[in-house]
Amino acid sequence: MPKKSPTKEQDAFIIGGICAVIGLVVLVSAKTYGDILGAFFLLGLGIVFMASSSKELRKRVFEFFFSIFKGLWKLLSRSE
Repeated sequence: MPKKSPTKEQDAFIIGGICAVIGLVVLVSAKTYGDILGAFFLLGLGIVFMASSSKELRKRVFEFFFSIFKGLWKLLSRSE
């Protein structure tokens, strides 16, 4: 039986997973502020790649980040 090649969505999800795992490794072993920034960049890039592979996952990622921004907005608006 011939082996099926992965689709573009599966490729994006795999690349995103690899970036996210590398980002977590860098975050755990971070020694400088630059390492932490690089780790968050890789994590974000991985999440974006994984979210691009599915409409449902894209919707959940958007809702997650939107809820963070709403919470920050509430905190900032109370401080006035």
